[in-house]
Amino acid sequence: MEAIGATMAFLYYLHLHTDLLKPEVKERLNPEKYTPFTLIEKESLTPDTVRFRFRVNRPRFDDELEKLVDNIIAQGAWAIDIKDHMVQTYRTYTPVGFFMSNVVDEESGSREGFLEFVVKRYPRGSLSRFLHDTRVGDQVEMRGPMLVWPYYAAKYRHLYMIAGGTGVAPMYQLIDRILNDPEDSDTRISLLYGSQTEPDIIYRGLLDKLAQTHGDRFSVSYLVDRGPATVAQVAVPNMDTVRAFTRGFERGKDVVLMCGPDAMLAAISGAKPIGAGQGPVQGVLRELGFTPADVFKF
Repeated sequence: MEAIGATMAFLYYLHLHTDLLKPEVKERLNPEKYTPFTLIEKESLTPDTVRFRFRVNRPRFDDELEKLVDNIIAQGAWAIDIKDHMVQTYRTYTPVGFFMSNVVDEESGSREGFLEFVVKRYPRGSLSRFLHDTRVGDQVEMRGPMLVWPYYAAKYRHLYMIAGGTGVAPMYQLIDRILNDPEDSDTRISLLYGSQTEPDIIYRGLLDKLAQTHGDRFSVSYLVDRGPATVAQVAVPNMDTVRAFTRGFERGKDVVLMCGPDAMLAAISGAKPIGAGQGPVQGVLRELGFTPADVFKF
């Protein structure tokens, strides 16, 4: 009986002071394999664009996997592969939000956070249709993070961002990172953001608030294909608008970042090839004298 009592006391100690007896923590980010994550929130931003929030967990104490994840995220702009398990295809998406709580659930021994994505539904986009058809409570397989563009504080004097539609996602990730980093307080950011109409402008409220709060460092200009327009200019990003937007660009100190629909990239910077590589700088930016060293395409 004494042995049983000692064993029970030891097990009780382990339960109170360690996580050895807790269930395995699931829904952890992993850049090396796909893991199912639960959709916990879904919000329509425009008629064809939805914000998805997925639950992410971590153990009480970070282990080597969490250290690997944090190291990748700390290196710059990052993304996640999302898989449609029905047809075994995937697409890479850039999160617009990532948060981890420091509060520990004592029952599970884990901390909970979330990943957020903004995804537009395309009639021929299998992954976008798959995501838009998911319901709160469904699980979706993801792999990541993966480093997309290396960045560190004060790497550039000025970031000129040209985005269209949901191409604002990597821009917003970087904007949020830079403006909230006290070691990156001198970097300036300008965003030229195109949409079909004003109601299609994603995160307009957040972007306007950032521009108001950080007006000395961040500015945003909106373009729309068609009116009516009250805050945006009804125009396309052509030679004149891009020339005016990048006036003051200094080679070696500044960079132009591009992300948006294929047609926009083809016209402004040249298409980004499938897979690795950036491809040549073409279109408007080439005519304005920009080189591959000046431009990065997401």
